[in-house]
Amino acid sequence: MRFMTTASELGGDMQRLRNVAAAGLIALAGGCASSPNDDVVQDAPFSFAVIGDIPYNDDDREVFDNTIVPAIQTGGYPFVIHVGDYKSGGAPCTAQEDDAQIALIEKLAPIPVFYTPGDNEWTDCDRFVDPATGKPQSELQRLVRLKELFFEEPLDAPEAMSVMMQPDAPGNVMWRYDGVLFLTVHVVGTGNGRRAVAGDNPDEAGPLADARERDAINWITAASIAAKQQNAKALVIAMHADMSDVKPENLGVPCNGAVASLDETCDAFVLLRKALRKAAEKFGGPTLLIHGDTAPFTLGQSFAGEEAANLWVLNAAGDHGVTREGFHYGVQDSTRVIFDPSASNPFDAWGIATGQRAKQ
Repeated sequence: MRFMTTASELGGDMQRLRNVAAAGLIALAGGCASSPNDDVVQDAPFSFAVIGDIPYNDDDREVFDNTIVPAIQTGGYPFVIHVGDYKSGGAPCTAQEDDAQIALIEKLAPIPVFYTPGDNEWTDCDRFVDPATGKPQSELQRLVRLKELFFEEPLDAPEAMSVMMQPDAPGNVMWRYDGVLFLTVHVVGTGNGRRAVAGDNPDEAGPLADARERDAINWITAASIAAKQQNAKALVIAMHADMSDVKPENLGVPCNGAVASLDETCDAFVLLRKALRKAAEKFGGPTLLIHGDTAPFTLGQSFAGEEAANLWVLNAAGDHGVTREGFHYGVQDSTRVIFDPSASNPFDAWGIATGQRAKQ
């Protein structure tokens, strides 16, 4: 996957981000409220595809390769958002799994695929022993490998999308289509890389998690300012983690650093949820958060008590399985997202293979 490095320098300093948003990111719209995609039809609905949490096994692969991918190839989608987890967390992190993701991106070409990592392909890799060391695999080295594989070369996307990447923040990308501002943000499960650090020193992993969180908050904030400046039709933010998947007793308790334990003792997404809610309020227009990581295929406005009137949350299709008791959960699929700027509920979502609608 080949991401473009922006000529605009987005610093970590918040005031600098505000200056860039006002003076630089508005270039995504060509300095006006419309984009080159708006020339023919104004305010018409359009769709895009979202992939995540699939394929995890041979059955997934058959459905994915034979039904979902062909449907995306022929569906007229202008781009695909991939919210991560291109392999099962129960499978080792291998070059074969990476090659399959690279092959998918190439197979979908010329449709651009905007990929942001999930936890299965890096933070959870330390569940397995590294044959070279005999110790748990380093999740931090896996993240470096993902950067090498997917984020060092420009993404082959139409120039009209004005693709931008946040410097030194793999998976944080921004683009524009049909007057809507889109961004991917690198936020993952397993406490956003703060829990179950088995293959690295938690004292090293903690500051890196802090840095990723700062990058994510800065990116979300900059996008909300840019969307408002551009008079965007909507703001769409995509990430891997389900930031509402927090134990009730830990909700609102910030995490500090990283730990080796898998046990959840704090809320790793306190500041990120707050930043997202503030971004939606600052922008003021329709805002959609798309995520994977958990099973319910739902679209609504519930967000761990941090709701905003103009914020919708889509838990995309993909994560699914069968419990020990034989109960089926989730939807074995990927997602078609529809944006209709004239509708009272501007976002809708349907399974690409099953035709199942996200539960409202």
